[in-house]
Amino acid sequence: SSPRPQNWRGMSRRVSSAELAAHATNESCWIVIHGDVYDVTDFHHPGGNDRLFERGGRDASAAFDAIGHSMHATKHMQALRVGQLAPSPDAAAASTSHLPPAPASPRLTHADLPA
Repeated sequence: SSPRPQNWRGMSRRVSSAELAAHATNESCWIVIHGDVYDVTDFHHPGGNDRLFERGGRDASAAFDAIGHSMHATKHMQALRVGQLAPSPDAAAASTSHLPPAPASPRLTHADLPA
């Protein structure tokens, strides 16, 4: 079993991509699904744990969505949640903060529409 952060339940902590990559083995396997990080090391997947372990340390959202999981599975995932994947430094550097803000609420009238 991989070490979970102390008091990890209920916390919304950030997991860096480097920390995620460190959990890419059968002994400690974390995956990302839609931005949330899950410790699936001790989870027994009905389709076989190799499906999880081959995606360890990476984003498994597409594979998760392709299968179509039950509400029970989705609910059970909360017990495995470690936190959220933190934005990468590259993503932060490529932020759009230098762009002008979008209009707050564009309102069109009939006069704005082409004739």
